[in-house]
Amino acid sequence: MPEVCSKVSEHTRQRIVTLVTKHLHTQYRLPISATMQQAIAPALERLAMDAAHRRPLLLDAGCGTGRSTCTLAFLYPDATVIGVDRSEVRLRKAPPLPENAFLLRARLEEFWLLAQRAGIVFAKTYLLYPNPYPKRWQLQRRWHGHPIFPVILATTRAIELRTNQEWYAEEFSLALSVLGWEYTTRLLDTDDVLTPFERKYAARGHVRVVVQAERPSQLSFT
Repeated sequence: MPEVCSKVSEHTRQRIVTLVTKHLHTQYRLPISATMQQAIAPALERLAMDAAHRRPLLLDAGCGTGRSTCTLAFLYPDATVIGVDRSEVRLRKAPPLPENAFLLRARLEEFWLLAQRAGIVFAKTYLLYPNPYPKRWQLQRRWHGHPIFPVILATTRAIELRTNQEWYAEEFSLALSVLGWEYTTRLLDTDDVLTPFERKYAARGHVRVVVQAERPSQLSFT
């Protein structure tokens, strides 16, 4: 595969390093209502129970209509797969799911914080075609520039980002390296698809990039 050429300016790279370092050393405080905590609690209880039975946990973050969640569940029948999305409209369009998968309506920031408090650690977290917020001033709205980023990594042993924006993959990879994560970046083959987005982009001939990373064994978060 050809290497992904640099699409990120030096100024943006410096901003990412500064932001990620700052967020690593500050605690992200987000008020979570009792109602939301009660809504998320059953999902965390199921995840904790399955983890206790040594079932790998997979997170489809921002799962949309849940089709990618369904795909992952069939690909990994021995794992428990949870898809989380804030849109009730999108979740209502979900296909029938196998027994090892379920969906949750919640804001991802709240879910990740509560998962961290509950001691949940996913075997892998998938970020499949998130909104990249392309404007320069929107950096802190991208997951790697958001204060939640260290929490995302604290709740998973591996992560996979897929995008049709090469600059987004490069920024995300840089943020991972700041936190000591080892990663690989490659272009996706035409038939390597997990979501309807990928199928659409592949059909249109878009370049699609995957970033895959694992937490080094000696690295831990508190």
